[in-house]
Amino acid sequence: MQQLSIFGRTFLFMAIAFAATEAIEITLEVKGPPLRDPPVRLSQIASKLREKAPASVSDLRPNPSNASASSASTGDALQNVVETPPDRLYVHRSRIAPYAPKSVDLGVSHVLRGRLASVLSVPLESVQIYVRPNSLVESTDNTEAWDVSLLSGFVAARRLSDEEWLIAEDRVKRFPTALQRQVILLFALGLLVLLPMTWLFARALSAPIRGFSDAAKRLGKDPSAPPLPRSGPAEMRDAVDSFNAMQARLNRLLQERTLMVGAIAHDLRTPLTRLAFRLEDLPPNLRDKVFADIQEMKTMISAALDFIRDRTLSARHERLDFRLLVESVVDNQTDLGHDVTLQEGESMTLVGDPLSLKRVVVNLVDNAVKYGERARLKLHADSRRCMLEIDDDGPGIAPELQQLVFHPFFRVESSRNRDTGGIGLGLATVRSLILDHGGDVTVSNRKEGGLRVSVSLPIER
Repeated sequence: MQQLSIFGRTFLFMAIAFAATEAIEITLEVKGPPLRDPPVRLSQIASKLREKAPASVSDLRPNPSNASASSASTGDALQNVVETPPDRLYVHRSRIAPYAPKSVDLGVSHVLRGRLASVLSVPLESVQIYVRPNSLVESTDNTEAWDVSLLSGFVAARRLSDEEWLIAEDRVKRFPTALQRQVILLFALGLLVLLPMTWLFARALSAPIRGFSDAAKRLGKDPSAPPLPRSGPAEMRDAVDSFNAMQARLNRLLQERTLMVGAIAHDLRTPLTRLAFRLEDLPPNLRDKVFADIQEMKTMISAALDFIRDRTLSARHERLDFRLLVESVVDNQTDLGHDVTLQEGESMTLVGDPLSLKRVVVNLVDNAVKYGERARLKLHADSRRCMLEIDDDGPGIAPELQQLVFHPFFRVESSRNRDTGGIGLGLATVRSLILDHGGDVTVSNRKEGGLRVSVSLPIER
């Protein structure tokens, strides 16, 4: 089953479902009761109307639901004479005229009335018979030409006196009939057979797709994740091969890019050092300016190397109390004389790299203190994620630039002083580390003024 293609699995399931449906239908045809009651011959009706109702039969209104007492009294006496089962045709006596079905075929009823009167040897006015249009009158084999069969839905009556009638009619079968019970039973058995098969089929079909989706999500968080195991139907195995090949190419490109940037940044240090030695021959005013530019270039190179190092080092993920980590950063900033506070709350457990997460919090708090004078931290969580909010009192960031601040080497000149700011890798590093932990980071301007940085991380369930 695991080696079958999706087409093969779907075709196999549909074939099994079709076979089960056909088996239920064949069972119903072979073992089930007839779809309709057997026809009743006119001679059988006449035989019942020839019988005299026992004296114990009480007067009944001509309603099949109220006539069961009389049919129980006459059933045994008529069973030896009439072939029709007692529960199919019954007789009762009434003091009012026989009632007719809701819909009556008057033409057929008139013909049958004459035949029935002739068989019973009674005047025509002493006999009544009502037949529904759907109760088609059909001839029967091996019988006289006059002896016809009625399918269902008829009432026949013979006058006993001026007030009394002897009535023979179909017994109305209540729900469920034998056929209906068997149909319901077979339908329930079909559900019991097909529903587990449907569940197993859907589970087997969705399992490799679900695994493929999980692998794609994992790739966005960790490109160096292990390759996806090759399993499932043929189509999924081909997709897994393509996915693993794409992941390998992405990792190779990222490694080549990282090595190239690191090599360039490292190699630039040597000519910068030579330039610094040659500054002695320049005039003092020019020498100071060139030396400041060289120092700025060295700072940029060091920041770039740190960024590359953070992206190449494998993180050591473990369970940790994120509130304790944030509190340690707040305490360190307070010891340095900065205005940093953390709102009280409960502890929360995460799975991540303590060094990386601590660097994220330190970087964001440093930015808040540097550009917003103070930092107010708030930590809260729900059943799935925890949220760290850092507010400052700075000038904020224009809405159209709030996504660009996470790009490497991007700087907001209007709100970030060039003399006190970095080179634009701080927030890029923060965003990379947060994404590696399956989280997200956003910035937004507060209504009261200042900037709010929101960090979302998955919490351990």
